[in-house]
Amino acid sequence: MKILAAVDPSDTMHLPVKRAAEMAKKEGAELTLLCVAEVVEDLETGYGARVTDALRERAAKALGAAQAVAKAAGVTAKEQLESGVSPEDFIVDAAKKGHFDLIVMGTRGKKGAARLLLGSVAHKVITLAPCSVLVVR
Repeated sequence: MKILAAVDPSDTMHLPVKRAAEMAKKEGAELTLLCVAEVVEDLETGYGARVTDALRERAAKALGAAQAVAKAAGVTAKEQLESGVSPEDFIVDAAKKGHFDLIVMGTRGKKGAARLLLGSVAHKVITLAPCSVLVVR
C-alpha cells in the first residue's frame, strides 16, 4: 500500500500526517509527504521572486515538521516539495504518477461565500483523485 499525505504549510497541528503515519505503520505501507508552496501570481508580479522564495521556505519548514511527526510515529517518509498555483493539481498528479492507494489530507472547513470564492482544495482532490481520499479534521 502507498499513502500520500498532503502537508498544508499553514497547518501546525499536522493531524493528517499523524493519521497517515499511524496507518502506514499499521499496514506496513510506504508514506510520502507532499507539500505545495502555493504561488500567488499577483504577489509575484508586484514583489518578484522574494514572495515565491518565502513561500517555498515556509513549505520546506512544514515538510520538515511533518517528517518529524512521521518519525515520532515510527515511520520514515519520503518527501516531495513543489511550487505552483494550484495545490490540488499537484496532489492529484502525484497520486496518479506515484500509483498511490490513498491520499490523506486536512481541510480548513471553509463555508459559505469563502468556499464559493476560494474553492476547496480537499473538495477538488476528492473529485479528481484516482484513489481513495481520507480527509482529516
